[in-house]
Amino acid sequence: MQAFPMNPDRLEGPVLLLDDAGAAWQLRKKRVDLRAVRRLMKDPASIVVLGESGGTRPRLVVDGERPMLWGMVKDDYKGPGGSRTAGRYLAHEFRTHADRRMLYLEEHC
Repeated sequence: MQAFPMNPDRLEGPVLLLDDAGAAWQLRKKRVDLRAVRRLMKDPASIVVLGESGGTRPRLVVDGERPMLWGMVKDDYKGPGGSRTAGRYLAHEFRTHADRRMLYLEEHC
């Protein structure tokens, strides 16, 4: 996955990402609700990418790491359902044409 710092307030039109395998991911939802974040993080069929350093260093989150990451996200989420003003994480949902789902979590320091 290539680095792509995102500012949801400036995203316009279709946003497409290409992963290392050549799959195209389209942004479906900006600022996903915390309940949807939990559901996608617990779904083993969904891909979770953590954009560290404000999204400049994206990396795949392995299955064994998800529970620990969820513990941090649920208490420090600045999107809908979380603490909107002081949170550290913000999530966006992407999908492929085959309806595979990816949760992209931005981490802000």
